[in-house]
Amino acid sequence: MKHSIFLLMTFFLASLSSFSQKFEAETATLYSGAVKVEGITSSGGYYVAQNSGLVSFTLNLATASTYNLYIQVSSASVNAADNLSLDGTSYAFSITQGTNFYRLKIAENLKLSAGQHKVLISKPYGSINIDYLEFEIVDTSPKASINKTLVTPNPTDEAIRLYNFLYDNYGQKIISGVMTLGSMDEVNWLKTNTGKEPALVGVDFMHCNRAYSWYNDLEPGNDALKYYNRNGIPAICWHWRDPSRKTESFYTKDTNFDISKILDETSDEYKAMLKDIDYTAGLLKKLQDNKVAVIWRPLHEAAGGWFWWGAKGAAPCKKLYQIMFDRMVNFHGLHNLIWVWTREPNDDAWYPGDEYVDIVGRDIYKTGDHGSQLSEFSSMTARYGGKKMVTISECGSIPDADNLVKDVASWSYFMPWYGDFVRNSTYNSLDLWKKMFASDYVLTLDEMPNLRTYTSPDTTTYSAPVETSNFKVYPSFCTDYVKVQSGKLLQTIRVFNQLGMKVREISPKLNSITIPMTDLPSGMYLIKEGNEKTVKIFKL
Repeated sequence: MKHSIFLLMTFFLASLSSFSQKFEAETATLYSGAVKVEGITSSGGYYVAQNSGLVSFTLNLATASTYNLYIQVSSASVNAADNLSLDGTSYAFSITQGTNFYRLKIAENLKLSAGQHKVLISKPYGSINIDYLEFEIVDTSPKASINKTLVTPNPTDEAIRLYNFLYDNYGQKIISGVMTLGSMDEVNWLKTNTGKEPALVGVDFMHCNRAYSWYNDLEPGNDALKYYNRNGIPAICWHWRDPSRKTESFYTKDTNFDISKILDETSDEYKAMLKDIDYTAGLLKKLQDNKVAVIWRPLHEAAGGWFWWGAKGAAPCKKLYQIMFDRMVNFHGLHNLIWVWTREPNDDAWYPGDEYVDIVGRDIYKTGDHGSQLSEFSSMTARYGGKKMVTISECGSIPDADNLVKDVASWSYFMPWYGDFVRNSTYNSLDLWKKMFASDYVLTLDEMPNLRTYTSPDTTTYSAPVETSNFKVYPSFCTDYVKVQSGKLLQTIRVFNQLGMKVREISPKLNSITIPMTDLPSGMYLIKEGNEKTVKIFKL
């Protein structure tokens, strides 16, 4: 790297381009009666009264990116309207009557190249004043639309920190995981054979609340607590055995338990399901009392129909999930859970709703297939509107890290089932496990932060944030994005290259903002907010 050369350069301030580029109307070419007018409240001190004329821009965009296009405009006329043409594509717009300028969106998600573009604003209907055009870069990263808060109201501090870690890590690395059946069996096998342990461990309430003489109901919770204390992530599922106690099965073929009775609060089945939920809530409450956050994945693979909770179709299963959420969160006061819905094909009618789900998982069993499962990733991301992180909640064969990176399939974590799925080379070879655990793209237990004290950014993924007072910029060495945070509202952020030229400017009026850097060349950059001390970062 040539960082030492950058450090020797002299910095000066000269505007080149911006995160949100503005083009003043008075700098355009004016035809047929459009005139430049001095205005105290307008940007740059002038605006253009269009009258019956034309306004023509030849403008240069600094970077190739996805943009939203705005116009700053006003009109004293009722039902004023106009038409804007960008590189030959027309966008008609109408204007709200008023003497004050306001920002009106003309088009969104425009993929535009760097360099010259032509804009023509044609003869208007009504009296229209134009202040400026604005091209705003849109964040199209996989995380752009993901929910920033948990669906559980007033979540515990631990739950917030775990979710923040999952969010910060999303798209940066994949979290390694493994399912266990008996106290850390597969974790210990991997430790013995690879020297490393996965960052996430799956445990199951399968044997709990059945009065089995050979089983300790506290075992899965104790395993979760121990792993969390080692900075691991506990992911708990529940192979829920027949609530009626007529059988010990959870498979549809082996029990006649009728989930549809969840719709009848007077039924024995409803009462049996509620009783089991209450008992399980007690197990989860012990973890909350020990300040443990949990990835909670109930009623998994429902639409497959092979479990009793999916035997009667979408409506009763969806109702059961919602009742469980309400009972656990609002009745039992569980606020330490991150709720996961496990998608199956054609299960849109089964989905409990965005207000009940934090993460969407997919259980993928394709023997010997170590591909990235990109089609599943892309389909799920689109299906949920990019609002939910998606993950491989179970699998047989794990995806190869090289394929994940190549295809940009940004799954949150992977978790193969226990037994042969972990140990047998038919599914996953020991060489692949070693390769995965050695990969920079795969997080293992030894690379995890303390989840009880975690704050953004993830210091195992990036170098520590550069901080001046309460103004943070990270990562110090970035590839695609840099994040700016402050304890106060960020006013104006400017990014300067090593020559001192301004290459970004944004006024977010938020406490944090993510700034795309993908289009900028490698090198050193200075980031400045208001009168804060300038912070130095490096684009790799």
